[in-house]
Amino acid sequence: MILPRDVLASVNSQFKKEVSKSLERLTRERFEVIKLDMIKSFEQHPITQEIEGGPNASNSSRTLSGYGNLFTFIGFPSGFDPLGPIRERLEEVTLTRLVIRKKSIDFMTNEPTREELFKITKFSSFRNDVEGTRSWLDGIETGISGLGYYLYKMGKDIKGSRSGPAIQLTGGKKSDSAFGGGSTGGAIDNQRTRYTRTSYISKILKDFKIEINKLNKIIIK
Repeated sequence: MILPRDVLASVNSQFKKEVSKSLERLTRERFEVIKLDMIKSFEQHPITQEIEGGPNASNSSRTLSGYGNLFTFIGFPSGFDPLGPIRERLEEVTLTRLVIRKKSIDFMTNEPTREELFKITKFSSFRNDVEGTRSWLDGIETGISGLGYYLYKMGKDIKGSRSGPAIQLTGGKKSDSAFGGGSTGGAIDNQRTRYTRTSYISKILKDFKIEINKLNKIIIK
């Protein structure tokens, strides 16, 4: 039986609508998986876990050669939540536009750039010094100075310290107490070790973008 042209057109139109709905649902489901993987990568990253551990965490990221921890070295005040703004922004990532074309899906996402995250992670949000205009998040990847003047004493609050068990020593001479001498956490050999730069948020965002680009190449059969 040959269907009338108008009936056939209606059937084809309905079929295309159902295909479009299914494809949109599949795209959104896959996007959520990619987003959750990104957040999981952030939460499970050694840098995140160390900072989350607070003033008495170990230097599990090895950025300080095992001495002290990033929370106190960066100078976060006790009780401060430096990761909160990053988490909030990653949770806000969504599909902002989704168009079903003839042979492909076209969509956009609103994930943050590194520069956007750097703007909400300034040293100035928790301390007032020459580092104020910099981003500590950027510093994780590009380097943070001051290891030679960093004193950490696990489990002990140091007078004048914002972070509790650590302080940045002042003056032009390094203290004999720095790098573990007379403190806990392990001495750094010959006091020559520098901060070790580590790929962090840049890699997380890059991996997310790679997976999004793969998803954006779905072809409608």
